[in-house]
Amino acid sequence: MEFRNDINKIANQILERTEYITNEEMTKQSLIIPFLQKLGYDVFNPLEVRPEYVADFGTKKGEKVDYAVFKNGVPIILIEAKSVTENLLKHDAQLSRYFNALPDVKVGVLTNGVEYKFYTDLTNDNVMDEKPFFTFSMDNLTNLDIETIETFTKENFEAEEIVKYAEELIYMTNLNSTIKELFKNPSDDFLRFLIRDFSSTRITNNVLERFRPIVKKAINRTLLEIISDGLTPKETKTSEKIETSLVAAASTEIIEDINKEDKTDRVFTTENELTAFNIVKEILTEHQRDISNLKYKDTISYFCIMNRVITKWFIRLFLDGDAKSLVVRLDLEATKQLCPNFVVEQAPKSQGVSRIFIDNVNDLKDLEALITSCYDQILANV
Repeated sequence: MEFRNDINKIANQILERTEYITNEEMTKQSLIIPFLQKLGYDVFNPLEVRPEYVADFGTKKGEKVDYAVFKNGVPIILIEAKSVTENLLKHDAQLSRYFNALPDVKVGVLTNGVEYKFYTDLTNDNVMDEKPFFTFSMDNLTNLDIETIETFTKENFEAEEIVKYAEELIYMTNLNSTIKELFKNPSDDFLRFLIRDFSSTRITNNVLERFRPIVKKAINRTLLEIISDGLTPKETKTSEKIETSLVAAASTEIIEDINKEDKTDRVFTTENELTAFNIVKEILTEHQRDISNLKYKDTISYFCIMNRVITKWFIRLFLDGDAKSLVVRLDLEATKQLCPNFVVEQAPKSQGVSRIFIDNVNDLKDLEALITSCYDQILANV
């Protein structure tokens, strides 16, 4: 919550300043530097941030990127700055040259102080992708944007994890956009799929147009029911629980976007979630694990338990509704062996690797072997 407030505050300050900015240097000093400071970087320490960093590429000498952000003596982020009055559409080629010249760098940022575009090398190693994996604008920040921005703070940034994170972000963004558009503006094929089983009438264009508003209302109502009714009754079969929990997770985001609800204060850490965190902490302590860096992060979708930074998460808890579960990074077979008395399924790729269904948070006490193994896995990857 504190980070979100800080970012919203700096965004408002940046927007207030833009009308007085007339060139690139003013953009750097008044818009970009303050933002980097909010991310935790010491902009006056050349061990962390170096302006005009040399990034020679091929026969081109004297090439300099506006800022290089360092961690442990290695450049991790390149930032190419343009004036706030500039459109960023035609400036990615310059950033690409710098990025390709520095193989240790995994993130390139193109910005005019208000709009930010983040690039990496998903397609080919050490070759910057043509399209950014994450974009945001200070004048239209969402909670999801801020949650993603937090990944790039000095405290949280992990270079070895960023490519995987970027890949997941692209998949999620594309799927969310497709589903939202499909639900807001159902295509003819989607309409045919929905109405073919209960309408004996030949599905003509007139029939499609008659059903279109009905389908849109039905989608809205169904999504709201899924969210408000707590998923499924307790006696529902496991396979149905799994399917419904996935639909509910997607539904929450979609219906909130459709209705343009303000989600600023939607994240509440429940007593149940805190109990789960304490159980995990007690288990790790009993098994003589160092928990000095054990933390949690609550999101709209799940409650995350991690070691030090968000990229080192090892448990994601989904405790809303009846289909309660936790998602871990262990492979499916290993997880099944560690949870013989629980239902274990493959988790959606965007959430993790394996999903374990539980009745309540006290079931975590019976998952000591799983919890310690997941924690050890994260420590081994440090």
